[in-house]
Amino acid sequence: MRAPRDIDLGGVLIDPFVRFLFLALVILIVVRFVVGRFGLRSMFANPPLAEAALYVCILVGVIASWI
Repeated sequence: MRAPRDIDLGGVLIDPFVRFLFLALVILIVVRFVVGRFGLRSMFANPPLAEAALYVCILVGVIASWI
């Protein structure tokens, strides 16, 4: 698979890792919506910590899928 390249935005180079961060954030927002819709948020003792851990897991998955 090809290595991701930097994006040029008006002379500013954006690292591919920033794209991965953004994509993981979009996926997390969708997952948060689904979890909230089904009322599963009350299952966690510390929901913000669970969301942070889920974000890291999604980010690792996105990065691993591009390698």
